[in-house]
Amino acid sequence: MSLQTERIAAFTVDSYSTLLDVDSAAAALAGWVADAERVAAVWRQQSLAYATTCNFIGHYQTFYELNHAALTYALAREGVRPGAEKIREALAIYHDLQPFPDVRSGIARLRELGFPVYVVSNGDPDMLRSLLRDAHIEDVVSGVVSVHEIRRYKPAVEIYQHAARRMDQPTWAIAHVSAGWFDVAGAMHAGMQGVWMNRKDLPAEIFGPFPAPDLTADGFDALIQALS
Repeated sequence: MSLQTERIAAFTVDSYSTLLDVDSAAAALAGWVADAERVAAVWRQQSLAYATTCNFIGHYQTFYELNHAALTYALAREGVRPGAEKIREALAIYHDLQPFPDVRSGIARLRELGFPVYVVSNGDPDMLRSLLRDAHIEDVVSGVVSVHEIRRYKPAVEIYQHAARRMDQPTWAIAHVSAGWFDVAGAMHAGMQGVWMNRKDLPAEIFGPFPAPDLTADGFDALIQALS
């Protein structure tokens, strides 16, 4: 696949792992467990598993609630069972994740090139507001779409269609940028072009019927170069 730049009228971007470094959540577990990074990875994967399960069984809980359950599980695997207040303190890190260094300049450059840039995320609206504000990128994004608006988690096709309606664009005129392969696949299934932001130089996914991304980039600079 190759990115058809002439079709693109707007971009949507994922938040976690694409704009914001989810690995920095390990800082909230320092001193609790021997390997905070490994436990934080379990926490993240379990949260995504719960979100996908919600879609399958027609159930919805807020991302905060899913994250709470996922963290409790990840710690329980280590034999750690802190009280409710300690769990809440750790979860607060999701309001203050660190942005990747290229994010603000990258989004600003896309806007200069004439592209609206909307954040489309599994995060709750209040989490996203504080995250974007504290990451100092609230002023460069064009808008924010939370799955909470339709109570369906990515990669359900409905969230990408909903985002397109919010942006007043057909899905085929939007390119979705995400570090999550499943998110890219979901966007492409909905009719968008897919940009896989492979920040960690991971191997390509070869799962089932999903097409290759239209573009694989290691950051915003590579994406902007492809547009030119």
